[in-house]
Amino acid sequence: MNEFNKTLTFVNELLYEPNHLTIKNIREESQNSDYGAGVFQLNSKSVRFRVAKITPNKVGQFVSFWEKDEANKNQAFSYDNATDLLVINTFNNTGDFGQFVFPKEVLLKQNILKTANTKGKMAIRVYPSWDTPSSKQAIATKKWQSPYFVKMEATTRLSIHELLKLYSF
Repeated sequence: MNEFNKTLTFVNELLYEPNHLTIKNIREESQNSDYGAGVFQLNSKSVRFRVAKITPNKVGQFVSFWEKDEANKNQAFSYDNATDLLVINTFNNTGDFGQFVFPKEVLLKQNILKTANTKGKMAIRVYPSWDTPSSKQAIATKKWQSPYFVKMEATTRLSIHELLKLYSF
């Protein structure tokens, strides 16, 4: 089983199914397959799904999300064609799991999605609650990302409730 299917099955069993969120129209995205890439419909929301990677020399986790243009050149996703939510799954070496659930308006505000005036980004670094960045830029990035992150605690329903709020944007 590949990264996308493995992670989506895990998230579906842990979060989606028990909370009556139904996945439809699942489509794997081969261009970002190293990052468990796919898109699907989750009840009324369209979702782009990724799995972030731990990098050996930097705090935080790295994730890419780009598409090919007509000339087969990599480009950032455009705001006009973006899904409602970008969900980035994060794991660490001690078994912690969490999700970033970014609404497309937040990605627009952070210049991650491409518009007529902004180039957008094809990848970002995310900072789960267990990572403590030290550079000024990384600290600022974690600050804007934090409201959209929930660490899943196996022992508490509170984290599920907080995550469901993010999915209801």
